[in-house]
Amino acid sequence: MARLAMVIDLNRCTGCMACSIACIRENIARQFSENVELPEGNAIFYARTKPAMIRGGPFGDVPYFIQCMHCENPPCAAVCPTGATYKTKEGVVMLDHSKCIGCRACVIACPYAARTVYRGKMRGPAPHSEALAPGYPDKCTFCYHRAKEGDGKWVPACVEACAFQARFFGDLDDPNSIVHKLVSEGYAVALAPELGTKPKLFFVPPAKTHVMRRR
Repeated sequence: MARLAMVIDLNRCTGCMACSIACIRENIARQFSENVELPEGNAIFYARTKPAMIRGGPFGDVPYFIQCMHCENPPCAAVCPTGATYKTKEGVVMLDHSKCIGCRACVIACPYAARTVYRGKMRGPAPHSEALAPGYPDKCTFCYHRAKEGDGKWVPACVEACAFQARFFGDLDDPNSIVHKLVSEGYAVALAPELGTKPKLFFVPPAKTHVMRRR
């Protein structure tokens, strides 16, 4: 069975935010119009992939993205009292809205701050069944709804939108996958591996951090 994962190459990322905008279009409103209303305030906050910065670490300021890590040992699922947060057969961490009671235990348990709750009002039709829904702890799904709509093979919207090929999506267990190669050869690393969550979102660190590590 596939273990789906994503790699973000921070050397190729230009900070254009096309990934965040694509995420908003895909998971909040596929067509912006007078019939669709974005979340109040800064809509980027509700994108499922958000640019951020790790500051003051041993390698200086390092850019990354706040996004669900799709952990193999997801603490958010472990604390969910109803089983609303669960993993698919491909290892994608999902939320079953019909089981969620809005307790926000998953939000508190996530060590990566990857879940947000929008409590305002939304106008217009939801673009798909896994789209942002007010009052629920929203998160990245690797655009899993695309798998349901197609033949089981899909590419997340953020990967599709990246003009600089900074994002890769594939099977960690497939030796022919670029995701497998980047991770197995040590180019891509996970955040906070000491937590034991075994994230499946990996980053290729900026080149300057490679230099500093060799010293």
